[in-house]
Amino acid sequence: MREQPDERSVSAPESDDDHPTISRRRVMQATAAAGGVVALSDLGIAQETETIELGGETSGWVGVAPDDIADEENPTLEFEEGTAYELTWENLDGQAHNFVIEGSDGEELERTELMTEQGETQTLEFEATSEMAEYYCEPHAGTMRGEISVDGQEAPADDESDAESESFFEPGAEIGLRTVAEGMTAPTDFAADPDGERYFVADQIGELWVVTDDGLHSEPFLDVSDRLVELGTFEGDYADPEQGYDERGLLGVELHPEFSENGRFFLHYSAPPNDETPEGWSHVEVVSEFRADEDLTQGDPDSERVLMEFQKPQYNHDAGPMAFGPDGYLYVPMGDGGGANDDMEGHVEDWYDDNAGGNGQDVSENLLGGIHRIDVDQEGTDQPYAVPDDNPLVDEEDALPEYYAWGMRNPFGISFDSEGRLFASDAGQDLFEEANIVEAGGNYGWNVKEGTHCFSTESPSDPPTECPDSTPDEPPYNGQELQDPIVEYPHVYGEEMVGITIIGGHVYEAGQIPDLEGKYVFGDWTSDPSRAEPAGRLLAASEPDEGVDTEADDGNESIDNESASNESIENENISNESIGNESIGNESIGNESIDNESIDNESTGNEADSGDEAEIVPRDELWNMEELQVSGSEDGSFPYFVRQFGQGFEGNVYVLANRMGIPEGDTGVVMEIVPPDEGEDIEPPEEQATEDTQDEPTDDENATDNDTATDGMADDENVTADENVTGENATADGNATVDDA
Repeated sequence: MREQPDERSVSAPESDDDHPTISRRRVMQATAAAGGVVALSDLGIAQETETIELGGETSGWVGVAPDDIADEENPTLEFEEGTAYELTWENLDGQAHNFVIEGSDGEELERTELMTEQGETQTLEFEATSEMAEYYCEPHAGTMRGEISVDGQEAPADDESDAESESFFEPGAEIGLRTVAEGMTAPTDFAADPDGERYFVADQIGELWVVTDDGLHSEPFLDVSDRLVELGTFEGDYADPEQGYDERGLLGVELHPEFSENGRFFLHYSAPPNDETPEGWSHVEVVSEFRADEDLTQGDPDSERVLMEFQKPQYNHDAGPMAFGPDGYLYVPMGDGGGANDDMEGHVEDWYDDNAGGNGQDVSENLLGGIHRIDVDQEGTDQPYAVPDDNPLVDEEDALPEYYAWGMRNPFGISFDSEGRLFASDAGQDLFEEANIVEAGGNYGWNVKEGTHCFSTESPSDPPTECPDSTPDEPPYNGQELQDPIVEYPHVYGEEMVGITIIGGHVYEAGQIPDLEGKYVFGDWTSDPSRAEPAGRLLAASEPDEGVDTEADDGNESIDNESASNESIENENISNESIGNESIGNESIGNESIDNESIDNESTGNEADSGDEAEIVPRDELWNMEELQVSGSEDGSFPYFVRQFGQGFEGNVYVLANRMGIPEGDTGVVMEIVPPDEGEDIEPPEEQATEDTQDEPTDDENATDNDTATDGMADDENVTADENVTGENATADGNATVDDA
């Protein structure tokens, strides 16, 4: 890995906000208030310096001073060799940004740490050299990038960096889309009635709708909006009270397998803090059972029976859909608590001392950061559900028996296929998005790893090359191996934004589109670097012909097998010089959310150890990935935010989407994936959007903590939405999550 220069700046807590207008006066006042220069060259600068002032936001750098660059986007910076410069820039939007100067050969010459607080400034002092060629922001290298001219001459262009960016995803199967329901705000989950004649769709604002061949019913089947935390209001250190993005709300609906006989159904929603909520924490994630009336035409709001409550320190990384397995048990995912790195307030200590926390690697203190398996047809001694006897931690004294799998940041989208395999996406933070096949007792790595790569809480954008591949050989982990995903992709590839918060989907088994049959259909909240425009991706993954070993030990073997030879995956073939995004939640859509914290330049495709950008992820160890081509759109793209996916009883897959990155408006739609010649025309948002939808939303994981995305999203994390976002990846997680979801 390329040797990094000394880190030269301070960082601040992630936050999101509207993009204010920068002024020269404001920049200098902020700099003075912050104590002046926060980043100094190793050489020091004794001579008189030239000053440059910029503003930084995800859509691009904004010139402030000198006058000849004022108001220019990504202006060319004119330097004289040997002259000292003082460059001050202000964070305009609360996303994670830093400032990097690169030479014509791709070498990093100057670099600051990430700065994530809106209105904060950084100052970098340096002496201009003839090698300087470009400047950029690592997390948003595709949009925040400009040229440098030294002594009136542009540095020789690097052939590889000047080459036209190649898309990370190969063009895949062609599909059509048919709208089956519209007029919702932000659809978050989908459940098929066993009678085969209707579907239930959850809307983030608290309404549960019935959808038939005639479209959306005129009145909700159930309205729980009065039980939700007030969307758009935030508590906790990670929240910005003025952001519009939110990963909370009505996030999941699941019908009992015998719904036609018993009328039982289950909702996952975000409630206000209660008597058990620690002071200053955000809210409570609730899983409740409800019942329908005798003719199953209306849900009874007074029938609620609360099953599970998850106290949440931050607003994001809330996960989303639940799923009944073929065993009849309810599988309930939950994010790691929110915020960045899994080490903020409400995140406990874990076994990995090199990282500070957190909940993803803990199975003893709380139920955050994993998937839980409960029996809703029985009651336990101290809770209104029973724990199956074969749950992997039932016999572990210091573990919570509800856990089925753990090591997750913001699992935003889970589903079973006809073979009984459990698929779950997990909104990333700084670098990557991932999806897994989940096995009992599996540990999926967070926050020791982000996807197949190591993760560091101290330097998320510059992770270490080595980290553990297994847990300590002591209870309750007993040396279990960390499981790698079947799907992994970077936030940035070359100079292209790939995605912000992953949205988990379903295996297509309808038989109508041969090129899609048997493939795992999933998506990304949006590929727009500013997180303001609906530019979702519809994706698919298929198991390689020779097969990929996705099997994990069963719940007990993976924990008790002390004699196992823990053969670990070699890190040599994995480029850890990666990409950052914290979120949709990023933090998802949730903009982990949709979460978006940072991106290492080498993961953006500007340099890879192998010289092959494809090796940013270990493709030979993953499923084959492709981007689905939408027949009715101008260029095969999908001009919506991807919110979630659903599946009908015939194996067909539905896309839940809207035109907005925040829970407002009425642009929510449910679309069925159909053969290309049966699809409808998909209009771009500027032709279809209402006045409300054209207002630029504020971002959130991983999501992007990706984090989604949506969060949920996820995360994506510096999307103070994934991670749904994701911000993190949303804090993209967006409801991705977009922490990033």
